[in-house]
Amino acid sequence: MTENDKKKKKKFLEKPLYPGGAKALREFVKAHLQYPQDAMEQRIEGVVTIGYQVNDDGFVENPTIVKGLCPSCNEEALRLVNMLRYDKARNRGIRLKVNCKLNINFHLAPTPAPTKGTISYTLQPAKKKEDKKKPSKPSSGYGYSISW
Repeated sequence: MTENDKKKKKKFLEKPLYPGGAKALREFVKAHLQYPQDAMEQRIEGVVTIGYQVNDDGFVENPTIVKGLCPSCNEEALRLVNMLRYDKARNRGIRLKVNCKLNINFHLAPTPAPTKGTISYTLQPAKKKEDKKKPSKPSSGYGYSISW
């Protein structure tokens, strides 16, 4: 190996990066996602995958649906991707477009159990056949109340 091969190779072209990295991108999607009303009523859940390009100025171009869910969820995912702004790439005057994919998860919170009504019941031990010779013991009872 020559001395030049041992040197660390420098990247000539830089990709536009989302400010704050992947964690900030997830937080942005989480903060701005608006679950479509019709998908919420029909309890539609899943993932929408969006493919798009980021130009060297950091703007999103040509967003397309790679994997869709329902029309309203697809529209919401496209709206979110069009809101994204990346950092400007400094590539010594070379124009560059980067292909990206983003999965946007549509998941509803689990529905809670109904909270109206109360059920009450009392349990008593089963009565045994008693011999006439043995004195009877007082029976005890148990009470339970369940509310929802």
